[in-house]
Amino acid sequence: MIEIKVKRDNKGNPVNIEIQGHALFAPHGNDIVCAAVSVLTQTIIFALEDLVGLKLPVKMEEGYLLIAPPAKMGKEQEEKCHLLLETMLLGLEETAKAYPRYILFKD
Repeated sequence: MIEIKVKRDNKGNPVNIEIQGHALFAPHGNDIVCAAVSVLTQTIIFALEDLVGLKLPVKMEEGYLLIAPPAKMGKEQEEKCHLLLETMLLGLEETAKAYPRYILFKD
């Protein structure tokens, strides 16, 4: 099972997103649930780097991802960062609703 944990600050902004595990929906290379989580997370990481200009401190290993937005950002970068992260979280939450036996989403 993939476990997604979101920690937020007092304003409700995500400050730490931890994703770990494997869905085990299908054999490696054919697992659409793992693929969905990977595509959602990696696309947002690329967008934050290429479109917003933020190099996030990301820890990525086999079956593990930790995303933590920088504490200090300009106002425009902060707004874009939080919008993109919320977009990713919306996609992950909806995927978890579609595949509740394979993804546990804790926000």
